[in-house]
Amino acid sequence: MHRIRLALFAFVVFAAGSLLSAAEPAAKPLVGTWRIVLGRGSDLSPWRAFDLEITADGPRVTLIRHLAAGRRTYDDVTALDLSQPFSRVPVKWWGDNRHLGAYIGGDRTKTVRAELLDGGRILRTSADLVLATQQGERAVNILSDYKVSANGAWLTLVELRSTRNEPVVYVFERLTGPQAAKHFTGTAE
Repeated sequence: MHRIRLALFAFVVFAAGSLLSAAEPAAKPLVGTWRIVLGRGSDLSPWRAFDLEITADGPRVTLIRHLAAGRRTYDDVTALDLSQPFSRVPVKWWGDNRHLGAYIGGDRTKTVRAELLDGGRILRTSADLVLATQQGERAVNILSDYKVSANGAWLTLVELRSTRNEPVVYVFERLTGPQAAKHFTGTAE
């Protein structure tokens, strides 16, 4: 009888530990607010400011890009469910390189496959979408790695786009305390 109680106690402790670890997001190293460091990566054209917010709730990871130039601002939200093979994300407007005359096309969604690597320090995504150009619609794939530095202070985003020969690289610093609570304004200053 004593062994049964001991085994039951061990099972309850193990189950409670599993529930606690399941409640903590696996993407914890990525979670936070990040501000681009201009000059340390690719040109941000056509934007002047870029804050990246990453939140996680269990297998759900949300990426919010706050982009600004002058009075123009744009918030791009990508909500991912890592427990699913892919996430279908609505796209109201394609904010990347808008001066090229490429706009969201197709069904105005992107299909994103995502996985966490290296203990949650890297989020790798593969997004498929259709862009509309003057020459017609074109399928585009964007492979992205969001990687946090070992000390947690820096995040590097590397994007490989099927439409470009060179990767796009952005470097961000983690915002903390009052910095993280204050969102930049449309003045991008």
